[in-house]
Amino acid sequence: MVPQELIHALMDVRRRLSAEQWRRLGAALESWTDLAHAPDAAAVLPDVRNGDAIWMLNRSLQQRGWATWQQAAAVIATVDAWAESAQPAVDVVWTGPDNGLFPVRRFDQVLYDLISQASRRVLIVTFAAHRVGHLCRHLTAALNRGVSLTLVLEAEEDSAGQLTHDAIRAFADLPPGGPGVYRWPLEKRDRNAAGRPGKLHAKCAVGDDLAIVCSGNLTDDAFNRNMELGLMVRNAATADSICNHFQALIHEGILTRMEV
Repeated sequence: MVPQELIHALMDVRRRLSAEQWRRLGAALESWTDLAHAPDAAAVLPDVRNGDAIWMLNRSLQQRGWATWQQAAAVIATVDAWAESAQPAVDVVWTGPDNGLFPVRRFDQVLYDLISQASRRVLIVTFAAHRVGHLCRHLTAALNRGVSLTLVLEAEEDSAGQLTHDAIRAFADLPPGGPGVYRWPLEKRDRNAAGRPGKLHAKCAVGDDLAIVCSGNLTDDAFNRNMELGLMVRNAATADSICNHFQALIHEGILTRMEV
């Protein structure tokens, strides 16, 4: 019998790979003849840029228990069918203490997955950004493979002192001219009774067919120490809707190009 641990581990990895990559993995396992050693996932899937997924996959294959490679391939086919039938699906995104009761995924991990899987577009909207070197490396890789990158960021001057420094500073390592960067100008914002303007407080990320809406800014604290909660939606219509909303704000001049 195939161990439950292997099934659950493979289900978790499936969320991080494309359908085509997953099926190539199944074909490789089905023909694998070395009973003593598992194949190296990085060698089988050299185009997978998600290091976490490769690590998890290698670990699950090395701990397959009594399952043969053909049985493992059958599990992969079953998990693939489950993933297809489960669309659209929503995952809880969480950074903070783990209660050990509910399966959740960290905010930074799902964000890196979204960027690694994108082939057409990435949209990121945030209020604050700081110390995001690993994120910038993922974004640079996406730009290098032809992905369109749009950043909607808060600027210190537009926040009227509510933000201590421009979010764009965190993305200084991105290739010049790579992303389209947009701001919400101060003169286009309503003010409260105390005279303070509204904040660009939305936080979301959109890939090809994935969307993350989360409480966390793009900061080291949000990735590692804060309690942050959100949802990841695997649905093309939802992803399109969010991107279209921000494109409309750009078209209407509510969001304007930021010179970087």
